[in-house]
Parts: sequence; structure tokens; C-alpha cells
Amino acid sequence: MELIIAEKPAVALKMAYAIAQDPRSVQRIQRGKVSSYKITRDSREIIIAPAVGHLYSLKEIGIGEGRDRPLPVFDIEWKPSYEINKFAWYMRGYLDNLADMAKKADKIIIATDYDLEGDLIGANIVRHFGNLDKARRMRFSTLAPSELLYAYENLEDVNIFNIRAAETRHMIDWMYGINLSRAIMHALRVAGRGRILSIGRVQGPFLKFLVERQREIENFISSDFWELYATAAGTRFKHEADRFFSEVEAAKAQSLTLPEGRIEVRKEKKSIYPPPPFDFTALQVEAYRNFGFSPIQTEQIAQSLYTNAHISYPRTSSQKLPRQLNLPSIIEKLSKIHDYNLIASQLLRESRFRPREGIKEDVHPAIHPTGITGKMGPDERKLYDLIVSRFLACFMEPVEVEDTKMALVAGTQRYLAAAKSLVKQGWLQAYKYHNMSFIEAPNLADGQAAKIDKFEIMKKQTAPPYRYTPATIIQELEELDVGTKTTRALILDALYKRGYVTGRQINVTPLGLAVFDTFNKYVPLVVDPELTRKLEKEMGQIQEDKMSQEDVLNSAKQIITDVINEMKRREKEIGDELLEKLKKSEEFAPCRCGGKLRILQKGRSKFLGCTNYPNCRITYSLPYGLFNYAEQCPACGAPVIWFIKGKQRFKMCLNRECPAKIKKAAKPEVKEKPKKAVKEAKITKKEAPKEKKTKEKKAKPKKKTKTKKAVKLPSTQPLI
Repeated sequence: MELIIAEKPAVALKMAYAIAQDPRSVQRIQRGKVSSYKITRDSREIIIAPAVGHLYSLKEIGIGEGRDRPLPVFDIEWKPSYEINKFAWYMRGYLDNLADMAKKADKIIIATDYDLEGDLIGANIVRHFGNLDKARRMRFSTLAPSELLYAYENLEDVNIFNIRAAETRHMIDWMYGINLSRAIMHALRVAGRGRILSIGRVQGPFLKFLVERQREIENFISSDFWELYATAAGTRFKHEADRFFSEVEAAKAQSLTLPEGRIEVRKEKKSIYPPPPFDFTALQVEAYRNFGFSPIQTEQIAQSLYTNAHISYPRTSSQKLPRQLNLPSIIEKLSKIHDYNLIASQLLRESRFRPREGIKEDVHPAIHPTGITGKMGPDERKLYDLIVSRFLACFMEPVEVEDTKMALVAGTQRYLAAAKSLVKQGWLQAYKYHNMSFIEAPNLADGQAAKIDKFEIMKKQTAPPYRYTPATIIQELEELDVGTKTTRALILDALYKRGYVTGRQINVTPLGLAVFDTFNKYVPLVVDPELTRKLEKEMGQIQEDKMSQEDVLNSAKQIITDVINEMKRREKEIGDELLEKLKKSEEFAPCRCGGKLRILQKGRSKFLGCTNYPNCRITYSLPYGLFNYAEQCPACGAPVIWFIKGKQRFKMCLNRECPAKIKKAAKPEVKEKPKKAVKEAKITKKEAPKEKKTKEKKAKPKKKTKTKKAVKLPSTQPLI
């Protein structure tokens, strides 16, 4: 019997139907709540059984584990995830099912996602219940039936170096996270406060980039500058100096400009080639720009599309679409989908099957559609359309534009203007998500005379750099080679959940600043991106068999030991300073008594309490979710917050008995108007029988009622 290990239940079912010679022969095997699938192929019995992600997690070994164990901690082992995390209880059924199947199997095939994490998921299962050396590997980039069958018929050896690299990353990240987080929490307890805090190998550098940008914005000092414009021949020109840093200089340039000049026009046609197909980071950036999807949201939606075989494996760095993908076949399938029929049919007619590619490569191709469609949710449909549009655009002709450079020369002064007009749409026909804009050039002739109709001197101020958004920080980290394509979105999501950052224009919270400043002052190595790059490079060398797993782990252990020893040596300073910063970070808003309201926590509930307690006993409940202080309520003096619920952002006073709320909630008295009588008077005779029939049905008495006084009704009103 052969056992094929799939990464998820939905994938296991797809594999069964893809590999079975006769789809009708697929049999479901139920073990508790877990389904596996049995097929027969060439007289061989094959079982396809699913995992649900990482069924094993790292756990420290020995007695005394936990926060009171001496640091640093390096003794760890792989244990079933359900034994470590109570929320992973459901994984037990999947692990027991795989254990039972593995004992009966003569051959085990790992068919998890073809990446480092997938290799590790499969390897942990096999080496606990079988022989990893005898296992085989299925390699695929989509869950299309043809590709899954090809992967099964062309099995590969298990790549032990990929497994070691993935395992090393997990171990190093665990060691960093546990040791540093426990060290900083212990320092805080020594100072007299218990609180859960965390920091990690990539979290530190992540925070560093965000804090540096935030402080650059906060410390930015705007300076005045002036721009000089001249309008002639119906066109507005800007002085070639661009900016003047004194109004006198701008006025001088204007005074040297003659009232009449001549116009110079230079036209140039350019070709703009289509963008390459999506790699994972580019998809996250475009999805955020067009739909507002956060990087982690894009990852989840893309994973769903991949699991349903609509697109290829999303977590790729590649911008390549190799010929082996059978691109004409994918385009032909897309031509049968209404939304893409026009473009795909055009590509088929013109035999345009050579895509525009980028320079980046990976084990998987660039993200592309498979041509297989099915039911999708609204967000899945949006992301799918983005991916398909980009894919089709890769095969299309360049966009043709005409750049027009115009100059107004008046005396010794020169003013400039520019326009870009669209000559040929090219790939823009397919990719409506582009951010290109076009301005038609005015009808000006080279050398024509032009009288200046108006001058404008505009005062402006220099602006600080933009805050990072979730998309731009992910892009920045990729360019700086910090983190991996898989982990960046997860780490950013963790920073949001731990309250270190907030907002779409990312703002580091006082809590995030307190944690960062403490590490940056006492152990700056923790937030140094160079250290993370070094470790990432070493883990890559394990994958290439250029460094041993033992050497990389020993190097990381030495760094962690040095950091922990330094934190122990300065524990009192670190704890006292961190406590002081946390107290300031918890001050939320002014209190009516003159004190400061601060965020306090009881169990899982957060509320505001005053620093003047017990003299002041004012408290306010806080909503669950993201919020920021806005102002004091003019009606009652309580704090008003900006509260984010779903995609909406609104203000809310925290005082439940606020006079403004009570006034708004009170229903105004409404005088009754005899609308019904007027309406009844307008009923025609033609309508009366219908009305009579309806009312007779409704008014059918069930019990005896008291006699009422007769009421005189209009002649057109049916009697009741």
C-alpha cells in the first residue's frame, strides 16, 4: 500500500481524483471526523491522507520549563501541536489517522506544498512513523489534475537540505522569541510589574524601520518654498528652477521674464512594455493599492484560490512563466470565460504566447491562472481578476505613448510643461488596474510666439516622508532582504495583534515604542537588520549544502547567549526604564478630575482608570478592536475615541450616560396626520371590490366583540 500525505483535506480529495484511473473508483475512508481517500492504480492500493498544516511544533525539554527556567533555553524537541497548543486539539485526529496509515504503508510519498514549510510538514510526519530516507516527493505548482498526475508519475527524492534549512529557521526563531521575550518580561517583573511582551528575530528589525520612519516624520521641520508659473497660449508653464527658497528670488525671476516669448515643442514616441507576471510581494502591493487588502489578507485569499486550483502556488519570488506550463492551453481555457474572452481570443489569433518576464526566479513559476474556474467569493473574484488580467497583459503589445516636452522662453527665463498622450492601448486593454495617467498635449507649434497672460507665485511647504502602509513596508523589507516572502505578512500581522502598531498608515503605538527603545538602548543587536540578514543567508547556505545545520545553530545560540547575559547584567536598569515607558504609554486621555486616564486590564477586558485612584473612581469600558484617543467630549468631558469596526471608522464617546447620546436616542414626538382618511377618499369604485375582498378576509372575527358606534365613511370606501 502507498500512502500519499497531502497538506490539507481539500487538496487530498483533488489528488485522489487526479491520480485515480477511474474517478468512480475513489472511496472515502472515515476515521472519526477525518476523511482519507482510497484508490487503485495499476493494481496498487493508494491512500491519500491529509494533514492540516504543521502537525508538530517545537517545545522545550525538561523539568522547570516556563518563565522561571534559567535563560537561555536551547533544549527543544518536536512534539505534536495538540499537546502544546490547546487550540490545536483538532489536529490529533489527523495525526492519529496518518500514524495508523503510515504503519501499514510500504511506500510513503510527501505531497505537501512544494516549499520549505511543506517539506518540513511532510518530513516531521514521516520521520515519526516511517523512514524518511525511503520516502519520495511529489513536485507541483498548481493543483490542476494534469499537473498532479504528472507529479505522481515523476516522483523525486526528498530534499534533506530543504528540510534542514526549514527546521533551522523554526528552531532559531523559537530560541530568539522565547529567550528574549522571557528576559524582557522578567526584567519588568523585577521592576514590579507583570505583563506579557514579546520580541523576535524579525520583529525587532521590523519595528526599527517603522519607528525610524515615524520619528523622521515627527521630527520633520517644514520649510517654505515658492513656485513661479506663467500662463501663455492657454497653457500653464512652471519655471525651470522648480523651487525658490525665497519669495524675493521668485519675484526677481518674474521681473526678468519678458511679457512675450516663444514656445519650443519636442515630441517623442515611447513604448512601455507590460509589467512582468506577479511574484508574491508584487501581488500583495497591487492588491493593497487596488482593493485595500492587507498583506495577510491577500495571502489568505490567494491560498484559497490555490487550494481550489484556480491559480498556481502563490508564495513565490519568481517572475518567470516557463514553456513547460503549456501557456497556449491556459490562454485557450481563459478564452472560454466571458470576462476574458476578448483578450484571450486575440492572443490565440495572433499566436502571442511569449510573455514578458522579470529577472527574479524561484522553484515555482510566477503566479498565474490555471484556466480552471468555479465558485468564488467577492474578494476571491477580485484577486483572481487581478491575477488573470496581469497574466494576459504579459503577452500583449507594448503601450505606445507620445511624450511632449514644452518650453516657454521669455528673455533669459525658461518655463516648462509636459504632456503624455496615449497613442496605442496595447496591454492596457487587459490590465485595467494600472496607475498610469495621460494628459493630452495642447495644440502648440514649435517656434510660435506667445504672449504671457498671467503670472502666479505660489507659496508651499516641504512635506515629511509618507508613513509606511502594510504594502510598502512589505516591499521595503523584500528589497532590504529582511525576513522571507512567507513570514513578512505574518510578522506584520503579529505586530498589529500585539498592539505595537496600528492604522493603515502605520503608526507605532507607545507600547511598540517602549519595547523598541528598550532593546535599542541596551541590546541594539536585537533590532539590527544586519543580524537577521546574516542568519537568513546562513540558512540559505544550509539549503545549498554550503553550511551545516549544527554550525548555524551554534552561531545563533552564541548570539542569544551574549544578548541574554547583557540583559541579565543590566536587568534592573532595563526593568525600571521599561516600566516608566509603559506607564507613560498607558496614559490614554485627561480625566475630568485633572488626572490621567490609563488603559488597565482585568482578565480579557480592557478599561480606563484614573491615575488619582482611589481619590478618583472614574472608569470607562473600552470596545474590543482598534481605537485611538480623539478628544474630550464637549457635552460631558469624557474621552471620545476613534473606533474602527470592520472597514468603518467613527467617533464614539465612552460615557454611556452622555447627554448628547441621550438627546440623540430620544424619539421626537410626531403629530398624527389624517393621511389615511385622505388616501381612502381617493380610492375609486373600480378598486373598491378588491379592497373589500382583502379587508373582509382580514376582519373575519374569531370571537364576539362589543358593538361599536357606526362611523360615516366616504361613499367610495367599502363598509366593514
